[in-house]
Amino acid sequence: MIRMEKGHLAVYDRARMDSERDAYQKRLDVQADEVYQLAGQAKAKGLDFSDEVEIPRTADLASRTERLLEEYLDGMSIEDGLRDLLKASDRETAAIEIALDVAKRMHARTGDIAKAIDSGLRVGLAVLTEAVLVAPLEGIGGVRIMNNADGSEFLSIDYAGPIRAAGGTAQALGVLIGDMIRRELGVSRYVPTTPEVERVKEEFGLYRVGLQYKPPPEEIEVIVRACPVMVNGEETESQECAGYKEVRNIVNTNNSPRTRIRGGVMLVIGEGLCLKAPKILKHTERLEVPGWEFIAQFAGKDKSDSNGDEKDKRRVISKVDRYMDDVIAGRPVFGEPGGPGGFRLRYGRSRASGLAAAGINPVSMEAHGGFISVGTQLKTERPGKACAATPCIDLDGPTVLLQDGSYRRISTIDEWKSCSADVVTIWDSGEILSGFGEFLENNKDLVPSGYNRDWWAADLADALDHPDKVEAFAAILGVDRGSLPPGIPFNGAIKRGGESNLERSQRKRDWQLYLRDMNLTWGQVCHAIKEYGAAVPPPWNLWWSDLPMSFAPQLIEALCRSEINDGGLRMLGAAAGWAPDSHNEDIGLPAPSTGEWPGWTMVHDHGVVKSSLMTLGVEHHHEGDDIVIPSTWEGLLDGLGLEFASGTVRIAVDAGPHIKDRVARIREATDTIAKENERLEEIEAVRAVERMRAETSARQMGMGISETDAEGRSAAAAIEDPGPDDPGLLKAAYSLLDDHEVDRSLWLVRRLSNLRWEDSVPCRVGSRMGRPEKAGVREMKPKVHALYPIGESGGPQRLLGQAAAMGSVRVEMGPRVCDKCGKDSPHLRCHHRLSEEVEECGGRTSIRKRRGDHNRRRMGQRTSVPLGKIVETKRRALGLERIPDRIKAVKGLISVGQTPEPIEKGILRARHGVSVFRDGTSRYDMSDVPLTHFRPSEIGTPWQRLAELGYSHDVFGNPLGSDEQMLELLPQDFVASRSAREHLLSTCAFVDDLLVRFYNMEPFYGATDEQDLVGHLGIGLAPHTSGGVLCRIIGWTSASAGYAHPLFHAAKRRNCDGDEDSLMMLLDGLLNFSKSILPSGRGGRMDAPLVLSTRIDASEIDKEALNVDCSWSYSKAFYEGTKSQPHPSELVDIIDLVDDRVGTVGEIRGYGWTHDSGELDSGPVNSSYKTLETMEDKMLAQLAIGRRLRSVSAARVASQVIESHFLPDLRGNLMAFTRQKVRCVKCAHSYRRMPLAGKCIQTTSSRGMGLGASEDDSVLCGGNVVLTVSEGAVRKYIEITRDVIERYGVDDYTKQRVGWMTGSVDSLFNDDKVTVMTLEDFI
Repeated sequence: MIRMEKGHLAVYDRARMDSERDAYQKRLDVQADEVYQLAGQAKAKGLDFSDEVEIPRTADLASRTERLLEEYLDGMSIEDGLRDLLKASDRETAAIEIALDVAKRMHARTGDIAKAIDSGLRVGLAVLTEAVLVAPLEGIGGVRIMNNADGSEFLSIDYAGPIRAAGGTAQALGVLIGDMIRRELGVSRYVPTTPEVERVKEEFGLYRVGLQYKPPPEEIEVIVRACPVMVNGEETESQECAGYKEVRNIVNTNNSPRTRIRGGVMLVIGEGLCLKAPKILKHTERLEVPGWEFIAQFAGKDKSDSNGDEKDKRRVISKVDRYMDDVIAGRPVFGEPGGPGGFRLRYGRSRASGLAAAGINPVSMEAHGGFISVGTQLKTERPGKACAATPCIDLDGPTVLLQDGSYRRISTIDEWKSCSADVVTIWDSGEILSGFGEFLENNKDLVPSGYNRDWWAADLADALDHPDKVEAFAAILGVDRGSLPPGIPFNGAIKRGGESNLERSQRKRDWQLYLRDMNLTWGQVCHAIKEYGAAVPPPWNLWWSDLPMSFAPQLIEALCRSEINDGGLRMLGAAAGWAPDSHNEDIGLPAPSTGEWPGWTMVHDHGVVKSSLMTLGVEHHHEGDDIVIPSTWEGLLDGLGLEFASGTVRIAVDAGPHIKDRVARIREATDTIAKENERLEEIEAVRAVERMRAETSARQMGMGISETDAEGRSAAAAIEDPGPDDPGLLKAAYSLLDDHEVDRSLWLVRRLSNLRWEDSVPCRVGSRMGRPEKAGVREMKPKVHALYPIGESGGPQRLLGQAAAMGSVRVEMGPRVCDKCGKDSPHLRCHHRLSEEVEECGGRTSIRKRRGDHNRRRMGQRTSVPLGKIVETKRRALGLERIPDRIKAVKGLISVGQTPEPIEKGILRARHGVSVFRDGTSRYDMSDVPLTHFRPSEIGTPWQRLAELGYSHDVFGNPLGSDEQMLELLPQDFVASRSAREHLLSTCAFVDDLLVRFYNMEPFYGATDEQDLVGHLGIGLAPHTSGGVLCRIIGWTSASAGYAHPLFHAAKRRNCDGDEDSLMMLLDGLLNFSKSILPSGRGGRMDAPLVLSTRIDASEIDKEALNVDCSWSYSKAFYEGTKSQPHPSELVDIIDLVDDRVGTVGEIRGYGWTHDSGELDSGPVNSSYKTLETMEDKMLAQLAIGRRLRSVSAARVASQVIESHFLPDLRGNLMAFTRQKVRCVKCAHSYRRMPLAGKCIQTTSSRGMGLGASEDDSVLCGGNVVLTVSEGAVRKYIEITRDVIERYGVDDYTKQRVGWMTGSVDSLFNDDKVTVMTLEDFI
């Protein structure tokens, strides 16, 4: 293997990029300062919850950690110390050391052991999760010092549901950190009792939420008994434990028992301590932590056995069908595992792929029913579980069979539209692009690369290592040397005095593109192959490894009868009798050793000759009864040992003997393996008898279940296996069948041809649609304008105007008292009028203290508010002629203080049609898609405007001066979906109105169109995090996605596998976000910008971004290396990754790409899943595309949809109907049973009276009471299920299940009448 210094792989213009980065960061800092100062001035007016901006700015992980955990640090400064630790060690080590330091300092300061451990543990967890996730705040419910049975103290850590977001490594290291702090502070270890151990086992048995790994009872026993701290947790599930319901130490802080399942415990033990044991073991051994020896037995839990002989490693690529487990109605399957016809894997990265996003030809997007759009999530077989789809024009599009027999590859969308109605079968889906880094990130072995034009170019570039060879190459091409790129591909200077590394890198890239894209003749290809050792490239290199070798004789015979005219090959009579719907059981061949021909050949539908041509990927069409191959047929002849001479096609090398010998050897190998299987079955039968005899004897002796099982296993093991009669022969048989399954006809081609042939299609990637792309407003459900409570007074639609018309409303709000007039007012500013005039007091209010407040979850109390007068006062204060008709408020507040935001904000939001999220901000969600390079024309921003924003040069170092130049995206710049335009403009108009009318300041944005938004700052935020990232809008895309740098997505703790994140305008967040209005429940601080990262440091973000490919091409050594299916770590030294650039400007700039994306928004604007209206339409379209795709069985898809979607939905709705509550349509109150009055009996206030109102002031609601689950909801999938069964056919078991469930529904809703029958009915 060729190895080189990693630094030599990354080449870019460091001096220019360093200066551009510095200028860019300075520009962002200046802009952010301006917005923060403006927001600070507005906040200083005292009209909000705080007089200061509540989203602190942070520049790195150290400052982010301190700001995030301010409430737990009690003023302790950790920023400088943590920054030094991060510079001196890796992040995990720094997390452990800072946690110990904080705990010791807090203990010295307070003397409270529990508080010290709690603060240290949260700091350590924050560092492990980049201080972006909510896990340090919400994932740890608390830390308690409890007592063992002997009275000694131990540490108990309460984990909650949000700990899931931290990931297994952080979960497990959190337990280790807790133990190390415990030791430092002198707390004893945990010694569990048997009920405590059994309780955890019971919970794992009952837990139904998905886990990556669910340990068996014996492993749970080992972990719980050996772990030095107690992994405790809050109740997260509704199901209660029965066997060990009330257990000592599994209690709440008030000592009430925790009887329900604790999800945090399941996560930390299953996905943390079990799966991440190797990482824990590394730290416990390095730090010599005692008491963790038990973790070693779990260190190999996630590793396959690698002790086998390397020579026995199979060549067949394993099929992974996990992505097919949950096929959802309306979301098609695009390829079954490893099946020919599915997407062909191609290594590389486009401008818009990487970080889990994959590239697909836009024509393939259209051809797959339009279900694939930019940002659509695909569940994939490899390398990861899922990816977001992005366009890539350098990939092959689909190959289709048409009604007239034409078989061709579709290269343009216009071509697809012209022929889509005539497509019989999509024979091949095209290619899918995934980079080396995706395999490295997912810890998956590489698969062999197909021999494509990339590998062909790498072969030639490696061989052209001398100027004389380049001259000879030009002669082969018949061109002047000057028309080739200058110099030679990899080495050597082209001018006196040498050249820079940057110039050499650009020359290498130019050569790679030239060699990949040049047009050649067959003669030139053969000459180059013989001269430079390359293999036959596409389109002459056919899909030989798909073709059954037994088809070759008939194909050769048909070719020998062919004629060659006008450059095309005419196969006389080869299409006779063919029809698109024909089927013939007799194909003129005996059955293969496997019993039937592979389904992907469709040989019974098309005959051996045409099936062979399509299986090989040979483009052709019909003319009468003839099949015409218009071009590139030379590779077909050469591969089959044929030649064109004297005007005829004739045999040059006879394939018959080779085929006959190979087929005979395969049959012998099959018989050998069959005999071995029979021998093993006989041994297993004897063992089963002995096991049964031993278990029967054990039961008669009164042994328990475990002892009986052990006796049976021992008896079975006593029957020895003598092994095969001839181990060498058996091994050779397995090896032969393995080689044949991989090579098929490629083995024959390599023996008949004098040229080098490599497999062109070694790997297909199965896939299905996951989630559709998303671009939409993030709204509360139902929609809200004002975070102001109005109870039931606003009617079903919660209209503020309707509530105000009632005069006063009675709601729950936090008690506050006016500092000016001394009266009680639940608002931030006193609402009481000083006189009969409209002017209100407006004094600042403060929280009124009450006894027992510290024990309250929420502080609110029932109070009466003169809403009508308040709204009228606010209208006049805002200078509005009238308030909007439909201002949607909330029924109640769920924050701790239950103090509403200023009602003026809700009025102005409604005026501009802007909704609000629960934290006071307005957001727009877009699917995450990576982007490293763009053209100004692609994002709708003129180059002059981009130059003003700091884009001075294109990717090749040329000064910017055109909309078509290629630019490298700066790391915090964002290209938003055009569908967000109206929302963002409305938000800016709202903010300007807020500044003018509420804060009495000048407007800031003044935006009227999309170009006015370019250059403004925003906040990017992922739903499961509590840390936003500063970004700058620079352009727009028609796709329903948000394009941003891979490092920007990673800074949000996201990849691009199909998820969506939100974008909010920076000033909107700074003015309207407040921690005081966040929900008080667990997870309330999730999805809130508690901190804002203003800079991105690659060393301090999610490590997945470090595995993004940065090279312009892969080397010959890489392609050759993939053939043995190595682990990516074996080839990492010859790949340019972001990880190798950390600490330099190269971590954010100087990226390359191997394949071009084309237009960034190519393909369908939206997935068909979103454009089709009904579920029936989506389901029928899903099955229709399944019928078209060669790689998919529509019947199997239908069965899986019914099994995994329709039947569970039907069963769940049926149960919900029988257990449902009833609901009042007026006040929405729910009842377990229908009230005897037949209407709602909830008591409501007739007037807005204060506390202590008499019963005479209350009336019954009296609203109609209706069911919450209707008959239609239960029956909604029954008819479509029946229709699918009739059209596509499913197995008998599925039919019977559907019939049984349908009968249950009919029995529930129809009257079961007893039919009286007589003897005459049977005569």
